[in-house]
Amino acid sequence: MKIQTLSLYAGVLAAAMVPAALAQVYTNKAQLDLAATGERFTIGQTEFRLAPSAVVKQVEASAEAGRDVVVGDYAVEVPAAAPAGARSQRSLAAPVSGGENLAAAVSEDGSTVIVAPELNVYFAEPSVVQTLVAETGGKLLYSSAAGGKATIGYASVGEAMQARQRILGRAGVKEVSPRLVDQRQIPW
Repeated sequence: MKIQTLSLYAGVLAAAMVPAALAQVYTNKAQLDLAATGERFTIGQTEFRLAPSAVVKQVEASAEAGRDVVVGDYAVEVPAAAPAGARSQRSLAAPVSGGENLAAAVSEDGSTVIVAPELNVYFAEPSVVQTLVAETGGKLLYSSAAGGKATIGYASVGEAMQARQRILGRAGVKEVSPRLVDQRQIPW
């Protein structure tokens, strides 16, 4: 009986020592999952949904640990004032502080990615690329006729997603998807 009591005390003590920052990361992750109410897109077999109210910023060395969901070199914060399910076009259309214009997206399995205001376009006909750039108001950043891939840049993630809708299903285009900057890394 004494050994079981000691094991119970040890278990309670171990549970009490779980870092609060780790618990905060999972709370913030749940808020981010709820904020993922924006446009859906698929890359490979994985479907993602944008989190329009989320703010993406460069991770700072002085950042408060556990306050944000960290994805590579970026921190994703869901403002407390933003109700779950509310769409904020500001976060998709305006650059965030630091001059970067990025958005967060969440997959069904809970993976978080950072989305750039660029589209990766896979094509069968190289001649279609210049037409797409002109029609969607983008800027050609990269193109390889041999690889069948082009990257088109836009002023915002919102503009890129609108252009994606116009490009989908076009003759000569195999696939179009937003360019991902980084994927979620779970700290252990």
